[in-house]
Amino acid sequence: MPVKELSMKFTSIYKKVRGMKRRARKLPLWGNYQKELNLESLLNRKKHYVKLWINPFYNLYQIGKDKVGKKNPPFKFRKQVLYQLIEIYLAWQEKLSQLDEPYYLKIWLGDPEFIDSQVVTALGSEIKYYEQIFINNPVPKSFPYSNLHPSFVFFTWERYVNGYYVWESDLETEEEIEDIQRRAFEVNEYVINGKQEKSYFISTGDMWLGYIR
Repeated sequence: MPVKELSMKFTSIYKKVRGMKRRARKLPLWGNYQKELNLESLLNRKKHYVKLWINPFYNLYQIGKDKVGKKNPPFKFRKQVLYQLIEIYLAWQEKLSQLDEPYYLKIWLGDPEFIDSQVVTALGSEIKYYEQIFINNPVPKSFPYSNLHPSFVFFTWERYVNGYYVWESDLETEEEIEDIQRRAFEVNEYVINGKQEKSYFISTGDMWLGYIR
């Protein structure tokens, strides 16, 4: 995430995170808490999700002089988190099967931006929104993780593009526009209030969508 001026001090992304064994032991507690799916709330809001708000990885870190971002957990810890995401998925699937209506339920797994991962469910009109939220990546690639969870083998993983949008009107200089144009994965044009506007989609890697058929 590029920023014009860092007015706050951020911890360096290269600083080692200590206590990983202790953090790993707490993961099942986090997973068990997130397994609870309130169907009444879901029926009202039509969507629910669990993001990886796991300290300290969700915090912003300094990557460079004018750039901040989130820190990826160690690979072993990521696999342990994936185990819990599968547990949450299965618990939600059991609850959702009680509903007499279609539903959306998938694990989103970011790579390399793992901290963007989450479990998402939706009902009604929100299903179409989530089915279309990502850009498909047709280039074949192997799923980057294995897992010891007994249900892992039943999952299908589809590759999409992870990233973010930048509006051209938010850019201030020709150099910024040229830089974004070079890095854009996709460019879209709109007419907003009678004025033409462009949005640039910047890829940050893959987003794998996992589900049991």
